[in-house]
Amino acid sequence: MDTRTPQAQARQRRIVVASTFIGAIIEWYDFYIFGVISALFLNKLFFPSFDSTTGTLLGFMTFATAWVVRPLGGIIAGHIGDRVGRKTTLLWSFIIMGGATTLIGLLPTYETAGIIGAILLLLLRVIQGLSVGAEYGGAIVTVVEHADKAKRGFFGSLPQCGSFLGLLLGNATFLAIINMDQSSLMSWGWRIPFLLSSLMLVVGILIRTKVMESPDFQKAKDSGQIEGMPLATVVKQHPRQLMAIMFAQAAPNTFFYACAVAMVSYAVTKLGISQSKMLIAVCLGAFAEMCMIPLFGTLTDRISRRKVFVGGLLVMAVMAFPFFTALEAKAYGSLLVCYVVMLGLGHAACHASQAALFSEMFPTNVRYTGLSVGYQASGAIFGGPLPIIATVLIAMHGGGIWLFYGYTMLIALISIIAIMAGRSHQGLMSRAPA
Repeated sequence: MDTRTPQAQARQRRIVVASTFIGAIIEWYDFYIFGVISALFLNKLFFPSFDSTTGTLLGFMTFATAWVVRPLGGIIAGHIGDRVGRKTTLLWSFIIMGGATTLIGLLPTYETAGIIGAILLLLLRVIQGLSVGAEYGGAIVTVVEHADKAKRGFFGSLPQCGSFLGLLLGNATFLAIINMDQSSLMSWGWRIPFLLSSLMLVVGILIRTKVMESPDFQKAKDSGQIEGMPLATVVKQHPRQLMAIMFAQAAPNTFFYACAVAMVSYAVTKLGISQSKMLIAVCLGAFAEMCMIPLFGTLTDRISRRKVFVGGLLVMAVMAFPFFTALEAKAYGSLLVCYVVMLGLGHAACHASQAALFSEMFPTNVRYTGLSVGYQASGAIFGGPLPIIATVLIAMHGGGIWLFYGYTMLIALISIIAIMAGRSHQGLMSRAPA
């Protein structure tokens, strides 16, 4: 039982929200700037000996590497988080994640170190992936477990807003440097976004040291309900929930990275749309999503979280056709509208509801592990490889995007079926959103 005064509980809740908010900012800032780098610069910086298409694919493969190891990060951190506590993993995942990003900004390129630069880049990308795999589950579980039961949808959505502020900061950074002369941009300008993350890292560490253990975990620990092997328990006792998260998150991953990375690369390299225009389009969609997430989070405290999530999937599926049509026609005004609706309504509804919805699928003693493994496995399968999948499908279609469009429709259907088949664990819930 939480014996703290209501004032102390409210103060700790604010600290937890601020901590997870900053963590989400730096997580998505890190991953987004790397996504843009891989789409626009990485082939020239680290793989210049290959042709443009092969170099771009190698850059996207490096981008995908972190996603591949994220489930391992989730397993390791989930094991520690469900046995030792959320606080420890929340602090160290953040330190490692920000440190790896800063070091990427200090790497030697192919021009100065040859293949060694690419190897170091891959190594830091692996470290980044492990730490991010630990970060998301810890942040979501911690903020949901600290929240009032009647407001877990709203509080769980707040770190998700941080995600898109991170995306906006990443985009704004690139917009600020994109007009540098090409020589300066390729020699040192590309390093600026990575080095700036060190500032957020310092602020985040100062806040995270003040985070207390979550009341739910402390109660489980005091009552002796700690699992010796959380992953084994999840696999044996909660396989349906694990698979539901893995495949339900497939469409949000697919549509977001299509909008923010793969189609940015396609528009710039194949259609000749300027980098700044595409970055502005992504910024506009991200700003709309950041504003809408708390509203959808609040909505999930009043109606079924699952219905809000499915609604978001349907919006993204319906908007995919006008999005690809506007892109192929280079109709920039229509494309901006599509970005706003796709991200600001469709993806926002999914992103806002998933924190509480996915957390509610597992009991306290395996919640960190279950949520992390399901979510990160989905990213490894559907998120990280998405730019590669898009590049290959576009090449198979002779430069057209409609084969890739068919792929997005298939993924949307899979996600709808998966989330409808998932079940919630009642222990976390003040009410039972169906």
